[in-house]
Amino acid sequence: MNQNSMASLWLAFKDFYGFAPRQQMYIFMLMLLQGFTSGVGLLFIIPLLQIVGFDMGGSASSGISDAVNQVFAILGLKSTLLTVLISYVLIISVIASLRYQLTVMTTNVQQRYISFLRNKLYRSLLHSRWQFIVQHKMSDFTHCLSGQVQAIGHASHLMLNFLSQLVLTMVMLGLAFLLSWQMTLLATSFAAILLLFLLPFNRLIYGSGQSQLISFKSIFQMLTEQLGSLKMIKSYASEQYYADQMQQVSEALEEQYIKFTRMNAITQWVYMVGAVVSFSIFFYVAQAVLAIPLATILLLLVIFSRLLPQISGLQKTYQQLLHKVPAFNDVSQMMHDCQQAQEPININKPCPILKQAIRLEGVSYHYPKKTKAVFEQLSLTIPKNQTLALVGHSGAGKSTLADLIAGLLEPNAGRLYCDDILLDDENRLAWREKVAYVTQEVYLFHDTVRANLSWVASKKVTDDDLWHVLSLAAADDFVAQLPNGLDTVIGDRGIRLSGGERQRLALARALLSNPQLLILDEATSALDHHNEQKIQLALKQLHGTLTIIIIAHRETTIAHADMRIELGREKHQYD
Repeated sequence: MNQNSMASLWLAFKDFYGFAPRQQMYIFMLMLLQGFTSGVGLLFIIPLLQIVGFDMGGSASSGISDAVNQVFAILGLKSTLLTVLISYVLIISVIASLRYQLTVMTTNVQQRYISFLRNKLYRSLLHSRWQFIVQHKMSDFTHCLSGQVQAIGHASHLMLNFLSQLVLTMVMLGLAFLLSWQMTLLATSFAAILLLFLLPFNRLIYGSGQSQLISFKSIFQMLTEQLGSLKMIKSYASEQYYADQMQQVSEALEEQYIKFTRMNAITQWVYMVGAVVSFSIFFYVAQAVLAIPLATILLLLVIFSRLLPQISGLQKTYQQLLHKVPAFNDVSQMMHDCQQAQEPININKPCPILKQAIRLEGVSYHYPKKTKAVFEQLSLTIPKNQTLALVGHSGAGKSTLADLIAGLLEPNAGRLYCDDILLDDENRLAWREKVAYVTQEVYLFHDTVRANLSWVASKKVTDDDLWHVLSLAAADDFVAQLPNGLDTVIGDRGIRLSGGERQRLALARALLSNPQLLILDEATSALDHHNEQKIQLALKQLHGTLTIIIIAHRETTIAHADMRIELGREKHQYD
């Protein structure tokens, strides 16, 4: 685990540093400057103690005091209590200003990195092949893009904190070494012993992070599924059952939080007890064995009182980073998988234009990890502006065939043509831009009718354009009766509309994209007779003006089709 976690942390640091190397180098320089000024501020305690009457003793202390006096002499100042105090205030003010600047800059870089990482992952996901997407849970993508990316952003902030703490620790060790190298080695030995004692806890914290990741994924999956099915849950009076499921997963996550907190608390306890023991031994050795002057011991104690929290902070930050390693690994794996499944993006490739027919020649397809093919050696010709009905039993491959024709899936064997142009990786994306797909589950968002229609259009649309497609989809009548017409907010997923109204809006939106091919996959299966008649009327109006593929079980929906194919038959030759 240690080697893997360290390797993951190193990869995370390289990725974070590679995002904004100039800004982070500048941040690192500010950290060094902050460490230097902090060290100078501590050194000013020596002349302050001498001025108020302490005998510092020791060559190191005298050398530091002489150096401070020389700086004052160069500046034309006398080493008095007032000048030393004013200088000390100025140095602390500089330190405070540096901390302010560091806080603002690190937060800026952190938030930009989160945005960059989320956008990069989301773009990779959007451009992944459809077959890859459907093999994963949507909740895993949602969790990765929200909670996991945010966790990595927090980890990037921890990395900068760790670096800052490390710089300050090295500066303080250097100061202590100047005053007494023996006592510094002794204090360093105490710190090393404490770190070694806490190593087993690091393994437990990594495991806790892994368990927390699993619990979070389970909660995201449950929320995604259950919130999308609240009506069904309530209709079956199953509220208690699903509430109990959520409680069980939430308690598992709560247990991991408590476990992580307990381990952090143990760490702090070890440091507090270790600090007391170290202080006692340190003071005894300094006074009784090495006979170090009391003032020097006091200054060493001031330095070590600031050094020990730094070392404690380093350990705590490292533990927090270990806890974030599973999140980084999860996002990295998702990014890698998405990039491996990328579709070619050829924005300059012209879109195939349907003038004669869509042709399938010897097309075969089977899903990954399944030996049985959905269909084999299927040949088919769909003339332009004709309507094809796909029928067959459930699982016969109707939706799969539609996905192949739409360019969402790639055949394992055979070819698809738009006229004489082969549809392949180089133009499949361009072909999809001219295909409109309407499914039984309509995608609508919490916005106006206008916004729900317009986003598919490649150019700015007018109200006349919107009313035209609404008329074609037999949806203009109910939209006109809405309180604000096109500007009426229809609610989350169009909840303020009936099922038939949502379907007609989806059809209007599809037509607004000016498609060469329109596919309706069970778009009317959940509608009542009245709303189905509305959709049928719209399809009859479109008949002969557009190439249409309809997947349906109801005979009334496909009565006007020019062609009919029943999948599931042994021979697949349809011309």
